[in-house]
Amino acid sequence: MLDIKRIGVFLKNTTLDEAVLAFASHIGRDPERHLYIAHVRNPNDPETLPAPSASEFERSIKERLSASAKGSIQTAVLEGDQMEQILRAARDQDLDLMVLGRKLPSSQVGLGAKIARIVRKSPCSVLIVPELCQPHFDRILAAVDCSDHSRLALEAAIQIAKTAPGQRQVVAATVRNVPVGHDVAGVTFVEAAERQRERGLESLKNFIASVDTEGVNVESMVLLSSDPALAITHAAMARKMDIVIVGSRGASGTAAALLGATSERLLLACATPTLIVKRKGETLSLLEALFTMT
Repeated sequence: MLDIKRIGVFLKNTTLDEAVLAFASHIGRDPERHLYIAHVRNPNDPETLPAPSASEFERSIKERLSASAKGSIQTAVLEGDQMEQILRAARDQDLDLMVLGRKLPSSQVGLGAKIARIVRKSPCSVLIVPELCQPHFDRILAAVDCSDHSRLALEAAIQIAKTAPGQRQVVAATVRNVPVGHDVAGVTFVEAAERQRERGLESLKNFIASVDTEGVNVESMVLLSSDPALAITHAAMARKMDIVIVGSRGASGTAAALLGATSERLLLACATPTLIVKRKGETLSLLEALFTMT
């Protein structure tokens, strides 16, 4: 279950900022939520524009945020390594959700790995907003594999669907792979694919039944592919989903929370806003090791 009270919004004074702020305004309409909005500048990056003064940045943010999201905000101008500053702020501000912008996959060069590293080490959930996207949450796709960590994704999707009036479309999608060697057993590819689809639907039925879906109709979707991330990406595009939600995979016995190969590839490939849902604090002790406590 998502419990979002403190939201961190991180800007870079680029064209990505407008999409990020639009989502921040949408999410921050709840009067019980606090927005921490920071401009992050790396002085060692020659392409980074000069950082605004603290007063200039605060004035700019208040002018650009919607009136309904101005109730409780705090602004800051941070200088230093982007990943370090963002992760430090997530810890120090006790954030429940971070909102970050990213370029579309087609124009992205060398930036995806940095985003993935931030999400991997984040102690809280992260919403990745591709440029040009608008904040709509009418069509929600939860990418699940029927495991405990993916339960977070489905629960978040249902919770979002319940928070606003109107009918929300929630789709729980899982990906199955047609095994190699089906022909040895005298089974055609079509027959093997149909068996995988039936097993996937049965698994989804049981999985959805284990979650409280009262008031929300959850559609089951089984995709057949050897590349789960690509299958989810294509499904999100084909169904014109507004957001994709995926749960992080906690690493048992450690403080680290690994995204998992599929989640990480989805994060890099998907042009739809993507919410990575984490159990808050999974990576906190890792951050304590990285940063000196004051």
